Amino acid sequence: MFKYGISYYIMEDGIRKPQTGVDIRLLRPGADWQTGKRMIETENSGYYDCLIETEADCGFYEIWDNRGNPNGSFSGKTCTIGKLDARGLQNDCIYGNHILDGVVTGSKIANEAEALNHLDTNIKLPLSKILYELHNQDSGLGDTTQASPASCRDDKYISHKLDKEYEVIPHIILTNQCNCFLYIFDIKQEGTQITITLAIGNNFDADFAKYQLLALPF
Repeated sequence: MFKYGISYYIMEDGIRKPQTGVDIRLLRPGADWQTGKRMIETENSGYYDCLIETEADCGFYEIWDNRGNPNGSFSGKTCTIGKLDARGLQNDCIYGNHILDGVVTGSKIANEAEALNHLDTNIKLPLSKILYELHNQDSGLGDTTQASPASCRDDKYISHKLDKEYEVIPHIILTNQCNCFLYIFDIKQEGTQITITLAIGNNFDADFAKYQLLALPF
């Protein structure tokens, strides 16, 4: 719970005199006068305050009054009550060095606060920063031997079930690491479960399959 107050004065002959009876409101940037939080004057003193009771109402505000406009206008003053929220951040105020220096970290960014349009298309993100699922031969089952890894001599197909749930089929990348021709034979979706089937083609001298499967969600 936070209490915020402000004094309104005018200068007369070099003396500050309080302005009473002014309608003063706190507005979020982009909000309208009617939805602003009205501040209450204390005993015709020129001092106005309001009580912020919930954390959701904390953050950055513009201070408006009706001195020159009965419908209210921006006074040129701003304030921050409690924690600074996203409304208090100007466009382009966060730079790459702020993130590299650890000033802006993942723990300080609210969930779903970033969208794709916030990311520069020229930025190269390491794999550790991208949502993905990585499998290898130890998580696939041979169709005949039911072994992991599958036998390149006895099996014809290798089945994989992805661990995560997907609304749409992710992009699948197969990287072969053995002397045997492996390829993606089929990808099926049942509900949110994805099953990938690899086929074993020409075998040169590989006993067991060796590969990696990378799933990248759209």
